[in-house]
Amino acid sequence: MGVVFDRPVRDIDVRAGSQLHCAGFAGILADVEPADRFEFVDAHESQGTGSDDGELVEACVNAVRRGVLGELGEPLPPVRFVLRRILIHLVDSTEDRNEAAGRLAVAEAKRRLGAVSRPEGTPPP
Repeated sequence: MGVVFDRPVRDIDVRAGSQLHCAGFAGILADVEPADRFEFVDAHESQGTGSDDGELVEACVNAVRRGVLGELGEPLPPVRFVLRRILIHLVDSTEDRNEAAGRLAVAEAKRRLGAVSRPEGTPPP
């Protein structure tokens, strides 16, 4: 059984950690949409990240993706996760916090949908 996302959830704005905490922070804005298969779409605008360090941005985006995958579980539901914004800070951005942000975004989408588990292939009510 897996979670079924039967309609889009927009403007999921989550933060993990805080800028005042030594363990770092992360912030993302994302959408979750029904799809034919799982997709992770990195649609953030590079000038909006707060950093021009391409390696750091890539590491943080990959961490968000790991968090999304971890929260969705197996088998992956047919859903498109669209990362619209990611906040990056040279000192405070950590992979752990960005992974947590990915998990939180999926959890928030589930909460907003009141998502239920159904056997794969079962149509929504």
